[in-house]
Amino acid sequence: MTTTRAATLLITLGCLSVGGTAVADAPADNPRRTPVVEAFEKTHGAVVNISSTRIVEISRSRSPLEFFFQDFDSFLGPRTRRYKSTSVGSGFVIHKNGYIVTNAHVVDRTTDVKITFDDQTSYDAEVVAEDRAHDLALLKIEPKSPLPVLQFGDSSDLMIGETVIAIGNPLGYAHTLTMGVVSATDRDLKLTGARTGQPVVYANLIQTDAGINPGNSGGPLLNVLGQLIGINTAIRSDAQNIGFAIPVNTLKRLLPVMIREQQKNQFSLGLSVDHHRRVTRVQPDSPASRAGMRVGDTVTAVNGERVESDFDFYMQLLGHQPGQVVSLEAQRSGSPRTARIRLQEPPRPDGAKLAIERMGITLSPLSQADARRLGLRSNAGLMIDGAQSGGPAYREGITAGDILTRLGRYGVSDLDEVGLILDETRAGDQIHVRILRPEQGKLYLYYTHMTLR
Repeated sequence: MTTTRAATLLITLGCLSVGGTAVADAPADNPRRTPVVEAFEKTHGAVVNISSTRIVEISRSRSPLEFFFQDFDSFLGPRTRRYKSTSVGSGFVIHKNGYIVTNAHVVDRTTDVKITFDDQTSYDAEVVAEDRAHDLALLKIEPKSPLPVLQFGDSSDLMIGETVIAIGNPLGYAHTLTMGVVSATDRDLKLTGARTGQPVVYANLIQTDAGINPGNSGGPLLNVLGQLIGINTAIRSDAQNIGFAIPVNTLKRLLPVMIREQQKNQFSLGLSVDHHRRVTRVQPDSPASRAGMRVGDTVTAVNGERVESDFDFYMQLLGHQPGQVVSLEAQRSGSPRTARIRLQEPPRPDGAKLAIERMGITLSPLSQADARRLGLRSNAGLMIDGAQSGGPAYREGITAGDILTRLGRYGVSDLDEVGLILDETRAGDQIHVRILRPEQGKLYLYYTHMTLR
């Protein structure tokens, strides 16, 4: 066999010939173990199936997303429709304590969300934050033990033609792998809003020919190293092999905001940083202030783990609780310093009072009896006991007996969460509201935008 043919054979078997020595991507006794096989084995434990078996009746105006995202067969159907959802999408773990990312449209129409891992372990999940404009959602489960997580890659240096892998649950076939290439980058999808008639643009998407089908949405798009480079989000239903993914760098940019709002419900740090790790705000008489942190400091590490951006900073804080001490390493005018910050319980604005003042509604926790009667979890939302005549909620048709499930981008299950959200609003602000309405033994899902007073 000639040297050229030998080298060709080695490459065919997934090896590389360097100076006459075969260097394999996998053990020499198993040349079938390609980088794709290894990437799947490395990552599939962090990929989840997101499902709901609730029967829900939907009645609302269509959003622009409905005319493109293809995970629900009801998108192009009537405006009021009854359906049973058995497998609505995919997701992936970003933190060992149970934080999961998926598409907003995967969980937008569900009342109960269930997460299932490849070992068939299942958990009920809470939608803690949404960014509908970018089709991203952050979920939380309470795992029994630390979870495997995906390693984040970089979508700024993607190469046209490089191999990519999609893992998800197309049509309910759990943990299916498909493979393709990066077909293009920086794709902009220009749609027309159904209600406004105005153009809606989803920018800077990755285009791929990896097989993406209904059920893949929210799942990871990986490179051959098993690193997350995108979040599968949409397909062209009128074409073949044209799918799109949100770049991971977009997730890195948006996730700190979603995490920061979630952390308000958990602990008070009193400090914010920007993308360059610079401290932009220190609240007076906060844990960070008492530890000596100042605006302009640059955070370099959290608990000994180096941080390169605000994404790293807020990810390192995930899962912490009041009373724990966080060690921050920082630079101030070129000099290093370390601050030990003891996290404290966050201040709790009066959610019941703010709901009346800003929205004109009276809220109470969803009772166990009402939750059982409606087939909901007790943390699915808050009962609306009344709506003031002429108030913001009343003008939107909201009435006693409705269940408030979401304010803005965040799910709400108690009055503290309502208070934390409404405390940062002003009169005249518009806020997205989602409610469930029980009628004749069925649940109707409504969306509206309310102008606060």
